[in-house]
Amino acid sequence: MTVSPPETPTTDKKATAKTATETAGTHALPSAFRRLVNIPVVQASFTFVAFLVIFAIFGLWLGSKFLDVNARILNIHQSVPLLLLGLAAMTTLVCGMFDLSVASMASLCAFLAVGLRADQGLPFLLVIAICLGVGALGGLINGLLVEKLKVNAFIATLGTGGVLLGLSSVYSDGAAIIPTADSTPIPEWFTTLGAFTSKLPFWVPTVVFALLMVLVFNKLRLARPQSLSATSWTAASAVAVVAVAAILFALGLSSVLDGITWLVGLLLVVGVLLWTLVDYTVYGRNLKASGSNAIAARLAGIRTSGVVIRAFVLGGVLAAGAGVVLSATQGSASPDIAGAYLLPAFAAAFLSTVVFSTGRFTVWGTLAGGIFVVWVSQALIAGGLPPTWTNIVNGGVLLIAVALSTAMRRSNR
Repeated sequence: MTVSPPETPTTDKKATAKTATETAGTHALPSAFRRLVNIPVVQASFTFVAFLVIFAIFGLWLGSKFLDVNARILNIHQSVPLLLLGLAAMTTLVCGMFDLSVASMASLCAFLAVGLRADQGLPFLLVIAICLGVGALGGLINGLLVEKLKVNAFIATLGTGGVLLGLSSVYSDGAAIIPTADSTPIPEWFTTLGAFTSKLPFWVPTVVFALLMVLVFNKLRLARPQSLSATSWTAASAVAVVAVAAILFALGLSSVLDGITWLVGLLLVVGVLLWTLVDYTVYGRNLKASGSNAIAARLAGIRTSGVVIRAFVLGGVLAAGAGVVLSATQGSASPDIAGAYLLPAFAAAFLSTVVFSTGRFTVWGTLAGGIFVVWVSQALIAGGLPPTWTNIVNGGVLLIAVALSTAMRRSNR
């Protein structure tokens, strides 16, 4: 006699099917979320979105104290020397080196820019050329110390920074250099360049913004996930860019563009040139390769020593330019005038690894990171935090940026 196996009740079958469906549903959402999070462009946007949320909180908390467009543009205008120093620091960080002398170089060149004109009466264009030449020479010395004498970059640039700071004190006799009525006058175009009232024509920043949106669209288009078709991803990218632009104009972007100064315009020109060099030239590719894996770069035929030395030279020139610009905004030079910029400059550079990037140092990330640092500090001061806490805020931002950068680099291995 054959015994049939007991049949599973119908209700049990339905329950089993329901449970399987629910399990699949619960796993589908996390799986989709993980795929979304793993898209590089999404990862690169996390920190940027986080800062937008922070700024929204500041806006709700402080109201017009923080949302005043003119005040925020003034912050950027006053921070151009800081942002240039951030780019100087970033240039050597790309190839895996630290340059702690950038602030001292800026201080020395601020003294030279004012003193060589006001006290020695040299033609001002020659003064600027001398300052940039001093920056290149200082960078060359740093590069030779690191690559030829094999001195640790941290120690070498710390030492040269002390020497540069000492030279500025010797040149000025340890006092501030302030032009007087008897001094050779600083050219009016130079003092106008440093004035907040000198605005660019509205069409110039508008065209730049349009080109920036095109670049963002192209970046998004090239970051297409494999699971999506090219047509649908391109359309979605275009809609996203247009939507962001519309939102920005609705929030008052036209007022921002109308308030851009000549000094900020100069910063953008430097940013475009440096971005082109780092991202779209053979030297830029060699620079990144040297910083990513110097041994592999040498095996590939790249002369990493020359690449690093030129990076130090470029960083020195940018630091010297920051000093010249600082003299334009201040109209004078005082001992260690740029010393307070060293910490936020490195904070801006390290923030670039988590703003518009996934662990790599970038030009636009450095500029955005520097502006974020300045705005956070200004918002906290407007909220009642004493200005003496600024260095604590900058140090905290630097630590967070380094931690995030390290974590992101590990996750991308």
